[in-house]
Amino acid sequence: MDSKHHADRAYLDETTRWAVGLHVSYGCRRVEGVLIAANGRGRKAWIDIKAAKALAVPDETASLFRQLSGTLTGTILHEALPELRAGLAKTEAVLCRELLRQAAVGNKRILAVGVQDPGIWGDGNASAHSYLGLCDAALLAELTELNVIDAFPARDLAQGGQGGPINVLPEWMLLQDPLRERLLLDLGRTIRMTYLPAGRDTDAMTRMLAFEVGPGTRLLDELTHRLTGGEQSFDRGGSMAVQGRRIDELLTHWLADPSFNRPLPRWHPRGIQPERFLSDAIRMAVDRDWTVRDLLCTAAHLIAESVVQALRWLPSDAQIDQMLLTGGGRHNGMLLREIAARMPYLSTVHVQELGVPDGVLSAASIAVLVLCHVDQVAIGQTSSGRETMRVLGRLTPGSSKNWQRLLYQMTEATTPSRSLRKAL
Repeated sequence: MDSKHHADRAYLDETTRWAVGLHVSYGCRRVEGVLIAANGRGRKAWIDIKAAKALAVPDETASLFRQLSGTLTGTILHEALPELRAGLAKTEAVLCRELLRQAAVGNKRILAVGVQDPGIWGDGNASAHSYLGLCDAALLAELTELNVIDAFPARDLAQGGQGGPINVLPEWMLLQDPLRERLLLDLGRTIRMTYLPAGRDTDAMTRMLAFEVGPGTRLLDELTHRLTGGEQSFDRGGSMAVQGRRIDELLTHWLADPSFNRPLPRWHPRGIQPERFLSDAIRMAVDRDWTVRDLLCTAAHLIAESVVQALRWLPSDAQIDQMLLTGGGRHNGMLLREIAARMPYLSTVHVQELGVPDGVLSAASIAVLVLCHVDQVAIGQTSSGRETMRVLGRLTPGSSKNWQRLLYQMTEATTPSRSLRKAL
């Protein structure tokens, strides 16, 4: 190995920064983890995913979350919450160790591990929520010796936001293109859309936008489960839907739901609940002798049509060149066909083709949020409804050495100056 290669390797070792992102799934059944390496600072850092892995949460831990869902007071909360948080921390610690082993990276190289979980949310009113996170940051820090950053929604809520979406900037950093404007379509339980402007300048950063579009795969799954008597939990590949017919009467009825016309910012921690679409549909199906396949077919058309209608919320000068797909719905052939048929002018790309492994975009985004916290990058307010920009997350120190290294990194961070008017 020549001296120049030694010098290059030393430079990379010195400048590359590492972070772990963990994302606990909606029902606390899985924890997805990503290890990233970053060069550069702040919004202009270049991110490389070095390892990705998911672990199932033990059944006894996941069942505690089911007990707690919708319960903010009483004996169940008092007894089950500490056990749930400890159980999640143990699974998260195992996943951290496996990620580091997979990438052959030592513990001392990691700046921090970021954690995002579904939390327990309470509704104050239509625009205000309360959030109780599930991360036991102190235990996770003890088990891993890593610094832990969690509770990202909490600061957003404290500043008058909705608690999300918090991943807009990380998704842009991971998926933006220097020349092409992209649209990220998350075909998950709720359909969510993120506008990713081209370029890496300040103007592009201020134009990012994310919001909820409409019901997603949960509507399809609930229809399948109820109308097959529980025999099937989802319509694999859309094979049942493709055999049905579109019911225009039902589609028109669904599209008249006021949720489609609610102005931005538009986001809810539990997404768009399918019950509001299910009850009328099942009653109408019985009265008119529609089949399971007809309902599923029409639901696929509803999702595709809602995506097209949602384009009106994008900036008037947006010129989308490419649509990126993520979420479980990307495996539904009929759904993809209907979306493509309505937007034939857009090429579609799955995010894994851009270097983000299947199913870990959320975890990768949390890892990027770790770096944003370290670099004191304020997250924009466009999508969340927050009036001010704030650094998100809560920091819990790990071992003494890891904590000292993180402090050094944070003192190196430069916070962009803001005018007095913007600071008020």
